[in-house]
Formats: sequence, C-alpha cells, structure tokens
Amino acid sequence: MNAQSNPPSEMLPAELERRLVESLSRVGWVLPDGAEYRIARFLAELVRWNRAYNLTSITGPDEMIERHVIDSLSILDRLRGRRILDAGTGAGIPGLILAIAEPDRHFVLADSNLKKIRFLKHVGRNLDLTNVEPVHARLESLSLDPPPDEIVARALAPLPRLVDWLGPWIDSGARLLAMKGRLAESERLQVPDAYNVAIHPLDWPGREGARCLVVVSSGGPD
Repeated sequence: MNAQSNPPSEMLPAELERRLVESLSRVGWVLPDGAEYRIARFLAELVRWNRAYNLTSITGPDEMIERHVIDSLSILDRLRGRRILDAGTGAGIPGLILAIAEPDRHFVLADSNLKKIRFLKHVGRNLDLTNVEPVHARLESLSLDPPPDEIVARALAPLPRLVDWLGPWIDSGARLLAMKGRLAESERLQVPDAYNVAIHPLDWPGREGARCLVVVSSGGPD
C-alpha cells in the first residue's frame, strides 16, 4: 500500500510535513523554521480528534494541505494587525495556521463550539504556541480587552451579517478580512454605505475554484 492510499488515521506528522513542504515549494511560499512541522502535527492531531468529534469533513492528507493550509496561508501578505481575532475559528482554520506562520502576531481563536475550543487548547499546549488564545463564546456576546485590530473570518456567514456582528470593532478601526469563494454583488450591496468594501482575488498555482478576500473597513479604500 502506497502513502497516498493510506487512510488518514495512519498519516504521521513526518509524511504530512513532506507533502506540505512539496506544496509550499509549488506555490513559492516560505515559512519560518519549524513551521511546516508544527502545521503537520496540527493536521495529525486534527485527524486523530476527528475520530471522536466532528471537527472537519476534510481528512485526506492532500486535501487538508490544499483546502486547510494553503488556503489559510493565501492571506498572509494581507495581514496588518498585531492582535487578530479569528471569528468562528472552528478547528483553528485559518487562525491557528496563521499563528504558526506569524509567531510575532497574537491570535484570538473564538468559537461557540466548546469541543473545538478544547481541541485548540490541546494543540496550543502540545505545540507550545504562546501566541494563540482560544476563547469559547458566541460572536454576538464576545468581549475582548484589548480589542482586536484585525478580524479574519473564513466561510462563516454572509457579509452583511458579519458586519452586523463585528461592526463595533470595525467602527473602532479594526479591519474585517472575510475569506470567500465569490462575492455576489447583491451581498456586497447589503453592507451599509458607511463601510468600505474592497475585493481582492486570491490565487496560487494549482488553485481550484474561485477564492477572494473581502476587506471591510470604516476608513478609506483598502
């Protein structure tokens, strides 16, 4: 049986790291020393916990690397903030992956699912990630001190609903970075005129399907 045909439960961090390094080389991205191994360990733990908890529907090694890791890393060059909220982080995608790639930034990983927050705390301890802060809370009632200066959200909710939930932070100067497939014009038009909406295509070699980053701010064009 070759490595590709192995069931996900048999994938070891070393094999996941090898595949990740190959994928990063293909797209031409470079991560800090040790980041690939930490991400590989995160993926291995994600698969292991997924046997008992419904954390992700994507568990094939190559699909996880492409749809979890490469997709998350595609917004790295758009990050500006030092304290970043991953709104509705789920299993830590994109926030935990970004935290591994950006150790000098602090990431608050917020989700209403307690099992997923327990998983993220476990991963944070095991990987010694001092720049992640898992928080169990609904976005509507989430209070952070200090507040975030940037917010990322991946496939969480329609843009007008995100702006409604996160509006107080956006009004205070935080940028919302919403990762989406395609943004319908009707969805964009439902965002109040007080906010600037900028759409940036996301692309990388081998990408499948349309991807874009929608940046919402209370200031001028972004």
